[in-house]
Amino acid sequence: MTYTLRKQKSAYALSLLLCLIGIFAILTTLWKIWPQISVADNPFSTFLNLLWDQKLDFIPNIEFRLIYLMILGDVMIVSGVLIWILSRRWFYLPGKTLWLQCPFCKKKWRTSEDKGLVHCPHCRQLVHPRMVK
Repeated sequence: MTYTLRKQKSAYALSLLLCLIGIFAILTTLWKIWPQISVADNPFSTFLNLLWDQKLDFIPNIEFRLIYLMILGDVMIVSGVLIWILSRRWFYLPGKTLWLQCPFCKKKWRTSEDKGLVHCPHCRQLVHPRMVK
């Protein structure tokens, strides 16, 4: 009884990219309003007021409120973490595992038991595989 963890590298890359975009959006928001928060008497109230009042120009004639950027950052971080969690899967491999090699394509694969005649998962031919290792 063996458990194997499979990870998808493309999902890891996507989750890292989404998390970095989210962190960048939140840090941009904080960078924009930090001078007013640092001198305020009530920082939390000032923070919320500035999120709704101040705007940020990414492209000329297109303005975004800072609250939209903060929400975008939160959504990106949460979706990146969810993709990272969902990209990992545990598989159960019963009994003893063997490595078999196809005589035609010479590629190896792992199987749970010794079999005489199987379909190669790579070239899809019916073969008598050779045990390796």
